[in-house]
Amino acid sequence: MKLFRILAVWCFMLCTTAGIQQVQAQAEATTTVVAEPEVEMADVLRQDGKIYVVVAVLLTVLVGMILYLISLDRKVGKLEAQLKDDLVNR
Repeated sequence: MKLFRILAVWCFMLCTTAGIQQVQAQAEATTTVVAEPEVEMADVLRQDGKIYVVVAVLLTVLVGMILYLISLDRKVGKLEAQLKDDLVNR
């Protein structure tokens, strides 16, 4: 259950900081106009439609890591319960 709490807090922090960055970016865009260098690689990936492949791979890796952590947490929980039962039954 600790993993779920940690995951929930992490997701909350990620969403909160993403919202703050968008607000800051909007505030900066309205006050000053700064010439930003263009990122050619991102433009090319977006034009070719390959950016979706990159996003899909990143999401797959992230989901895989989360599922692995959940399964690992369950296994550790079972081992802790088994160890507790063994110590109580002695």
